[in-house]
Amino acid sequence: MSLSTRIALALVAVVALFAGLDGFVVQRVFDRRFEALEQHAAAADVARVRAALEAEATMLGELAMGLGTTAAVRGALDHGTCELDAASLEGLDLDLLTILGPAADATSHPVAHAARVGDLAARDFPRGAWSTRHPLVAGTPVRRAGIQQTETGPLLVAVAPVQGPSDSGRLVVGRLLSEARVAELAERIGVEFSLYQLGADTDLPPHLERHLPQATASAAGHLEPGEEHALALATVDDLQAQPDLLVAARVPREITRQGSAATTFGRISVLVGALVLVLALLILLRHMVLRPLERLAAHAEHVGRTEDLTARAHEGRTDELGTLASELDGMLTKLAEARAALIDAARAAGKSEIATGILHNVGNVLSGIGVATEQLQQAVGELPQEDLEAVTRTLEEHATDLAGFFRDDPRAAHLTPFLRALADPQRGARGRMGSELGDLRRGLDHVAQLVRDQQRFAQQGGLVETHDARALANEALSLVDRSGTGAGPAVAVEARGDLPSVQVDRHRVLEIVVNLVQNAQQATEESGAVRVVLERVEQGLALDVVDTGRGIPAEELTRIFAPGYTTRPEGHGFGLHTAANAAREMGATLTATSEGLGHGARFRLLLPLTRTTLESEASASYPLAA
Repeated sequence: MSLSTRIALALVAVVALFAGLDGFVVQRVFDRRFEALEQHAAAADVARVRAALEAEATMLGELAMGLGTTAAVRGALDHGTCELDAASLEGLDLDLLTILGPAADATSHPVAHAARVGDLAARDFPRGAWSTRHPLVAGTPVRRAGIQQTETGPLLVAVAPVQGPSDSGRLVVGRLLSEARVAELAERIGVEFSLYQLGADTDLPPHLERHLPQATASAAGHLEPGEEHALALATVDDLQAQPDLLVAARVPREITRQGSAATTFGRISVLVGALVLVLALLILLRHMVLRPLERLAAHAEHVGRTEDLTARAHEGRTDELGTLASELDGMLTKLAEARAALIDAARAAGKSEIATGILHNVGNVLSGIGVATEQLQQAVGELPQEDLEAVTRTLEEHATDLAGFFRDDPRAAHLTPFLRALADPQRGARGRMGSELGDLRRGLDHVAQLVRDQQRFAQQGGLVETHDARALANEALSLVDRSGTGAGPAVAVEARGDLPSVQVDRHRVLEIVVNLVQNAQQATEESGAVRVVLERVEQGLALDVVDTGRGIPAEELTRIFAPGYTTRPEGHGFGLHTAANAAREMGATLTATSEGLGHGARFRLLLPLTRTTLESEASASYPLAA
């Protein structure tokens, strides 16, 4: 995943978290605030309904006061006649008009005149007389207005005193709160509501019956939220200050809808703004940070792929990225300098290792040359030089009369057998000396060839020719025998199957096999065995040097080819390292296997059947030794 993708995902996650927190805060704070505002608005609507009803009652009371001063009403008290009939009531928008005379006794007020429109029950408004305990006429005759329950429905009533010529009476007027009047009032005040009478025999709808205790318990009423409308409930008291009427107002949830729409719009605006901010940040980050980082990454990848230490970033910035680019360029400069120093050191180390290899291999051959020299010295010492000198002195003494010497001197009869006896040892010593001189010559040639091989390798590599593998193995064993360094058991050569010819550098193969055989003999006691096994395998021709010696621990199998590593106090640690390098230079491989201490070891030199030496493989040994 790219850095820009990670940054984008992180910013989107931050925006999502912010949107979630914003929604939580809005829901916890603003939504509750909107509900409180809606409840306040509903209470205000219910208060407007109450105020409208009170205003209607007040207007009705003023109408009653005005009518109480008219001659028509006073005449009803004096003469028992009244000009206000049902038609007059319709004109005054009244449903009830009753004129009560002064109390005839302590229990009742006679009805002087009664007119009704509609179907008001007689039980609520009797035509004969009213009890003095009736809520409309109890107490001192003063103007009063309020709501009265009737069997027909709730009634706005007003009571006003009437002063007649003889005595005072009371005027009672009323207006039924019919559906038409309630609808007209609701339209006028802008609140949709319904009125329900309260009482023991009142049959309220179930949803109102359920919330009636809450509505009567609070002077501000009760709000029951709904999906589309909220139901606001409140009670209106009668003239005795008792809950007499239930107001049920249907309040549209406009505040909640508008608030929800506003908060939704706010959330969308915040989210869109956050996304725009994220996009702007991504653009700025890509322009100011990501693209320069991509260029630096591409530059570093180019340097790593091509190893071009001369490449430079050249950002030309003064900020942190510019500092990073400058530091990277500085590091490349220092790396180039360090690499040049390393090349010089490696070249010197390569030359030193070449010299060490030459000395090691030459030392092996010089051991054989030393043995040949000792044999020559011994053969020279065994020559009958003194006997020849004695014969020569005898012959010189009789040089003037050799014929007489051979005729008369008894020693002359033994001279010929004596000379013949001297010739036989000389002939054998000559053969031995010739053989040793041949070995000496071949050893010196091998030394010279080793030096030439190392010189050629330092320049261009060795000479590859076709050779017989068995002959190479026998020649290597001959070099080991002549060197006099083989301190272990004799070595047997074992050939398995038909052996093809190999194209290799003869001297390097001899160098490797001599090292392997000498190491195997040194690691094996006289009672053990060392074998050189030749066989063809799938990858080429395998030359194995197998011994029954002390073996190699598993942890050392990967270290035995390292330069300077040895387990013998007198060892140098360069034999196997040089052998492995020589094998790699020829395109061959040298490996070692062992089952552990006490189980011997097997070193396999896998020779190619055709020339497979690669320049890359040759340079892997001494990469900077040219």
